[in-house]
Amino acid sequence: MKKLLTISLALAMLLMTTACGGGSTNTPSSDEGSGYEDTLTPGGETESSTDEDLPEDTETPGSEEVENGDSSDEKQTESTSETKPSTQPESKPVTKPETKPETKPETKPETKPEQPAEVSKSYSGTLPDLISAIYSKASPAFKLGDPMAVDLSDADQVQYNLGLSDASKLKEAYVSEPMMGSQAYSLVVVRVKDAADAASVAQNMYDGINQSKWICVTADCLAVGAYGDTVMLAMVGSNLSKTLHTDLRSAYASAVGGKLDVSMDRVDAEG
Repeated sequence: MKKLLTISLALAMLLMTTACGGGSTNTPSSDEGSGYEDTLTPGGETESSTDEDLPEDTETPGSEEVENGDSSDEKQTESTSETKPSTQPESKPVTKPETKPETKPETKPETKPEQPAEVSKSYSGTLPDLISAIYSKASPAFKLGDPMAVDLSDADQVQYNLGLSDASKLKEAYVSEPMMGSQAYSLVVVRVKDAADAASVAQNMYDGINQSKWICVTADCLAVGAYGDTVMLAMVGSNLSKTLHTDLRSAYASAVGGKLDVSMDRVDAEG
């Protein structure tokens, strides 16, 4: 850059010199091309300026910037090309732990403790013993005869004493009545073959008994009960007692030792 300015200044001075005095003796002739140019100094002396006086390696700032720019680009290119690939560990997809469906504990059906088999209810004694046990707790005020067995093969006896038309479900039967027939009173106990038939037998006796079987008197108070394999029937005339029939039934329940399976009673109006 300095070299260009120096050359431009020399040309300008030469032009001024030529314009002011073209035939000055100080101006060298064209034949003397010495290869240098004369420059007028402020004192009138000429200062020769040759190419040797100028620095040979002088570079202009612009060229230096260009060169620096090129070199910076090359360095940037080199640094870019020399950039190593990222060595970060390759991220693997996160695998969630396999969640198994929640399994509820097996609920076993509630097992109830085994109930002991129901003890078959039955009266262990004989039927005459049962009548004696009843009378020990409730007894009429009149004299009674000995208990008598009912002939189950005789349909008339079965109907007259028990009020049944069929004795096929019965195992045995006994009846207790006064020695004199003018008193309306009868106590009957039966044992069935199957305890499951006791209730139906009791109902049939309750419905079928003839409370006026003595013709001249009527037992208008009737009570029937059943327990296990036994059935009892008591009928009493109200002129003898108004509560004896139910008292006899309560004595029967106490004798067999439990709450009755069947309990029925009624008092009919006097005819």
